[in-house]
Amino acid sequence: MEENRTSENKYCQAEVRKNIVLAEIGQPLTIPLARLNQDCDFKKKWDKIQKKWHGQYELDSEKEKVAKYNKEYNQRPEVKLKSKEYYQRPEIILKRREYHKKYYQRPEIILKQKEYRQKYNQRPEVKLKSKEYHQRPEIILKRREYHKKYYQRPEIILKQKEYCQKNKEKILARKKAKREAK
Repeated sequence: MEENRTSENKYCQAEVRKNIVLAEIGQPLTIPLARLNQDCDFKKKWDKIQKKWHGQYELDSEKEKVAKYNKEYNQRPEVKLKSKEYYQRPEIILKRREYHKKYYQRPEIILKQKEYRQKYNQRPEVKLKSKEYHQRPEIILKRREYHKKYYQRPEIILKQKEYCQKNKEKILARKKAKREAK
């Protein structure tokens, strides 16, 4: 039996599988159950066997019992109503807004959202939908109107003048290249 153990004092997978088969057919185990329960594969199989033989088996931990009770409790209509009333109170709404505002300003969350949006926008169906939306006549008109208003703002006019003064040579070169291309 000593040769069936690995260096971490665990049993080899062949021995564990052998004990799973023995458990299924109702024969005595060759390794103590306490030792076998340390192996995740055996534990899962053992739970299935117990469920098959004895129906719904006793929950393993107190946490699972509490979680099950909480789930049942929160599904009750009176509890749902009370919860809904609580979350509609103005101070709770403000508190949650404040929390979410802080949460979504965290650098790791900003990065995570940015990555998700990039992946989402690369989907073919999303690209197609976006293209269709931006080609609608009312959207084109709306965008044109916005740009007209935007470029008439005094601060934007100032920015454009500054840019033109700084990059006069580049602008002239671009215009010359366009004329020659025609």
